[in-house]
Amino acid sequence: MDLRKGGITLGELARDPRARALVNREFPGILNHPLAGMFLGLTLNQAVAKFGGRVPRQTVQRLLKELEEL
Repeated sequence: MDLRKGGITLGELARDPRARALVNREFPGILNHPLAGMFLGLTLNQAVAKFGGRVPRQTVQRLLKELEEL
């Protein structure tokens, strides 16, 4: 999947069933959370910068690699 150097939005990822499955595997239910609409407009780079400190770096790197391989 072309992540456009981190410029792809979380909303775009959420619309792709394969990407959605990977995100749900790492963060169960996050895309269905009532407040999800608040962050779906963020780019991948923005989301990593904003929330990356709350998630182990290995998890973020693994997820990014798997998304790129789609």
